[in-house]
Amino acid sequence: MFKTIKLNKGYWQKKIPQLKYGVPDPLKIFSPNQAEFSEALTSFNFSGVFKTTKAGRHKQTQLFLKEQLNGFATAVSILDIGASDGSTSLDLVNLLQDGFSKYYVTDYNIRCTYVSYKGYTYFFNESNDCFLAVSQKFVCYPANRNLFNFLFGRQLAAVKDQPRQELLLINKDLQKKQQADQRIELMAYNVFEPWLKGKMDIVIAANLLNRAYFSDAQIELALRNCYAALNENGILVIIRNKLTDEGDEIEKSTLYKKDTVAGELIKIYEINEGIEINSFVRSLKF
Repeated sequence: MFKTIKLNKGYWQKKIPQLKYGVPDPLKIFSPNQAEFSEALTSFNFSGVFKTTKAGRHKQTQLFLKEQLNGFATAVSILDIGASDGSTSLDLVNLLQDGFSKYYVTDYNIRCTYVSYKGYTYFFNESNDCFLAVSQKFVCYPANRNLFNFLFGRQLAAVKDQPRQELLLINKDLQKKQQADQRIELMAYNVFEPWLKGKMDIVIAANLLNRAYFSDAQIELALRNCYAALNENGILVIIRNKLTDEGDEIEKSTLYKKDTVAGELIKIYEINEGIEINSFVRSLKF
């Protein structure tokens, strides 16, 4: 039950300032303020994965990537997979400035739709499934589908044919940047499907390819798609932000170069001892 029904901190912390439980108010996703938007987004959960990110999480990796630009004859093309709201993508865009020719900011859940009805706002994913129901006091998830349907089945049936609004789940500063810079493209992309927009010089997969989310078979499929998306000698960047026992976040990453002759991803650099799946990545033949 407690995985399905959460307290909305936007309401309850005004009543109980010391409240430790609950989630940030998802309805602040409509705020023009970027900080409130980002905090609200942390309450969005797609298939068991919360859409959490923040700027500055990939600083060490991005600084190394900038150094690698000297190895490319021209400005690089970049595919950023599973970029969440694009906050770290914006970091890299600002860092590289004129050093890239194209930057695809992608996520499987880059958009959603919503409709409000009788005190609740219902959010729907690309498959038209309701993944979030929010009122002033409560935030509800379909963690227990039977309970969720019991609570909201009639309401969802009532709004089934009502028109919905679309919501782009992308950092507002990045949206502004993209509108002014045609090199940046925001799009939905599923890493388990082939990339069809041409070969890339750099592919980034941050906080995506790990065993907390996917099986080894799924990770292998994703890696094969990443490999296929790269130019010869292109760089694959896999990043994993992990929490210590003290609650501090550590940036861990491993960078690989595509070797089509050997059919391998060759490790070229790692930060903070690299990612947990490095031996698995190195074991694959492409």
